[in-house]
Amino acid sequence: MSGTVIGTEREYLDQAGVQWRVIEVDARGVPAARRERCLLFCSISAIRRVWQYPDEWFGVEEDELATMSWRT
Repeated sequence: MSGTVIGTEREYLDQAGVQWRVIEVDARGVPAARRERCLLFCSISAIRRVWQYPDEWFGVEEDELATMSWRT
C-alpha cells in the first residue's frame, strides 16, 4: 500500500463473507492520483482504491461501504 493513513480504519464483512479493511490514505504520492485522499479497501485477495466517496464514509452502513468499494 502506498500513502499515509490519515483517518480511522474500519472493517466489515461483505455479503460473500469476505472481510474488508477500509482506510483513508494520503494519496499525494500516488502516481496519477485523482485527489489528495482516497479510500483503500483491503481483503485477503484484493485491494481496491476509491477516489470518489463522501466525507462521512466512516458512518455509512456496511452495504453502502460494499457498494462504494466498486467505485473508481
